[in-house]
Amino acid sequence: MLDTNVLVKFAFIIYKINKRKKLPKNLKKFEIILEKLERVKFLNIMSKWSKLELRDVLMKLKLAEVYFRSGYTVDEFRDAKNEKIELNKGQIDGLNKVVFDIWKFCERTTKDMDMRKIERFTKRDFSSTDIILLHQAELCECDYFVTNDKKLYTSDELKKNFNVKICNVNEFITKI
Repeated sequence: MLDTNVLVKFAFIIYKINKRKKLPKNLKKFEIILEKLERVKFLNIMSKWSKLELRDVLMKLKLAEVYFRSGYTVDEFRDAKNEKIELNKGQIDGLNKVVFDIWKFCERTTKDMDMRKIERFTKRDFSSTDIILLHQAELCECDYFVTNDKKLYTSDELKKNFNVKICNVNEFITKI
């Protein structure tokens, strides 16, 4: 299972390709994973939780872009919200298409979760969404949970308590 931070990079790559723009160096390793996913060199499991978070993150990023283009700084985002600056239908449809373009290359399955386990780890300062995705990977019997989040792939506590190998992007590339 690929973490949302990896899937977001795929969205950036798709955008660059569609605009015929050169990929920056930081996206190259993610391009390798995306190409292998598209060629079915590995199977990515994507739960509905993954899909929902991917859409949320992309919507927030797109809205931040709209705020910037409207002349607001990060510190002024609240003012932009108060002025009802929002995404238009075309922007929302475009984001939903990107989410679908990623979703269609994945095996889609969502398992019922042990909410006590999720709560136990969120009380230890892990993001609830990160723990939900990690738990979904475990329940779906994924071999790997691939993340760019150092807090996750370096945590001995998570490695001991989740039955899935948590690895970073570079490590996963060597596996595939």
